[in-house]
Amino acid sequence: MMLEAWLIWLLPMTAAFLVPGLVKISRRAGEVFSVLVVATSAILTITLLPRVWGGKSIQTDIAWIGLPGGGSVRLGVLLDPLSVVMALIATGIGTLIMLYSIGYMNHEEGVGRYFFFMTLFIGGMVLLVTSSNLLGMYIGWEIVGICSYALIGYYVHRREAREAAIKAFITTRIGDVLLFASILITFAVFNTLEFTELRLAIEERAAAGHLDMGLLTLILLLAFGGAMGKSAQFPLHVWLPDAMEGPTPVSALIHAATMVKAGVYLVARYSFTMVPFEHFTPAQLSSWYTMIATIGGFTALFAASMGLVTNDIKRVIAYSTISQLALMFTALGVGTAAGWFGGVFHLVSHSIFKALLFLASGVVIHYLGTNNIDEMGGLRRVMPITFYTATVGVLALSGIPPFNGFFSKDIVLGALLESGAWIPLLFVASASILTVIYSFRWLAKVFLGEMRHHGGEHGHAESYKTMTTPLVILAALTLTGLPPFEEVLHDFIGIHEEIKIPPATYAISAGIVVTGFTIAYLFYIRRAWSPEAVRQAPLMSAIHSLLVNRYYIDAAYKMVFVDGFTRLSALIRRGLEEKVIDGINYAAARGFQKIVDVIRYIQTGSSNLNISGVAIGLVILLLLLLVGLAGIL
Repeated sequence: MMLEAWLIWLLPMTAAFLVPGLVKISRRAGEVFSVLVVATSAILTITLLPRVWGGKSIQTDIAWIGLPGGGSVRLGVLLDPLSVVMALIATGIGTLIMLYSIGYMNHEEGVGRYFFFMTLFIGGMVLLVTSSNLLGMYIGWEIVGICSYALIGYYVHRREAREAAIKAFITTRIGDVLLFASILITFAVFNTLEFTELRLAIEERAAAGHLDMGLLTLILLLAFGGAMGKSAQFPLHVWLPDAMEGPTPVSALIHAATMVKAGVYLVARYSFTMVPFEHFTPAQLSSWYTMIATIGGFTALFAASMGLVTNDIKRVIAYSTISQLALMFTALGVGTAAGWFGGVFHLVSHSIFKALLFLASGVVIHYLGTNNIDEMGGLRRVMPITFYTATVGVLALSGIPPFNGFFSKDIVLGALLESGAWIPLLFVASASILTVIYSFRWLAKVFLGEMRHHGGEHGHAESYKTMTTPLVILAALTLTGLPPFEEVLHDFIGIHEEIKIPPATYAISAGIVVTGFTIAYLFYIRRAWSPEAVRQAPLMSAIHSLLVNRYYIDAAYKMVFVDGFTRLSALIRRGLEEKVIDGINYAAARGFQKIVDVIRYIQTGSSNLNISGVAIGLVILLLLLLVGLAGIL
């Protein structure tokens, strides 16, 4: 049994319970302990890289729960390139976010609770991605769900934070139920939850011609429903923008290293291990792949459009996350080696530059005490480290070389182009243009132009080295897309097919960047065109209102599910509870009251009458006894 394979998730999960006690003894000791625990887990994960190089896999498990008919439910770890990469993202980027938290949370109360859930969050995510079976994965799935609820609602005194936490929990719960249904059907059909055993069972049935493709498709579609909830894909996207109510490091952890990546991991795991793309063609699983690519492509454009008008510094990046996750799903929906590799490569790239952008936002919020980008500007003068690193993040997000977003996004575009998925390609290309626009809009409004706010919320703008050091490291990591990283990642995963990018991809990519940057430059950097003037036109004003109000989807959900449920409850209370249930109770009470009214006249309160009644009763009993004895004789 490989001890480190278990420690990478057991260590942070068990150590998390020591954090609150350590914080009570010494706040700094508890903070440093949390960072060291996650860092140790990251180092252990790095040591596993050579063992799975080239597509190797290692599985170790133990008997966990005995079953009545013999056998047992097993708890195990599956180490392969996908699980180790995901674990390294969670622990590696998680370490930087934990270090950053020391400075960011310096003036906050309740840090014991904060570091407890952050450490547990990372441990739960590592369990999710390294579990050898669906049960262990689902346990990790639920752990990250409850941790996200606690951390989004960290500021319990704020109503917005409490409501955002509830919204996130309930919305993702819809996806969780779908995933749970998929797991139950999987076990009922294949009598196992182990990924490797499921693969063998599916391949054997397919070879023998006994595989029910309809039932398999149902299992896969339900699992994708779970992924849609966790990774905030339309129509279950509504929770993620509101999740920005939590502390900024929480946003960074959710978006870059843990929860929202879980849905992408789930689809990647299924198409890598359970129904591997090397054995099942896109045509064989067309319903599943088409659904993934269609939902992903639409969500990419849908979310990017809302990022254009959002004025909250973190919500712009949140909509970007939804859009970029959708891009990964679209790539996975191609159903080819190139699509799968592009989706996973972009997941790695996104984890780096999205953590960078969120942490840079946190430095700004920490200094100014506001999230409104309309109240910012000119901050490049007071926070140069944050400005330059944020610029690197924007360039990576926009897909501009030599940063990693350029290389991974081109593989995605190439896979879509090569497979002839024209509608998803159109969605992704359009979304990518909007991404460039809102990214530079964000950069210009926050850091360029004249200063509109003098800050000083928590001292000097960049006074905490624990906050700026992670920014520099992440900015350097955005260069990981440079050659030979792509080839190294390809060899590490062990994909046998060579990944080729059609030449037309580079023309599409260049067109995206030039178009997006030109518009952003004219509107927000040079300000030759005025966004306010454009919005004066009736049509543009209507579109702007539609985007600002999130296509009125949140309002519709509230009207139907929240207010509708409240009205339905009130109707049931008045119609069923008060008139039927309470009516029956009251009718029974009145009936008993009338019976009592009749009976109570027998009781007059006279002792003579009572004694006479007792005497008569005794006489009757004696007569009955005598009659009985006479019958016997």
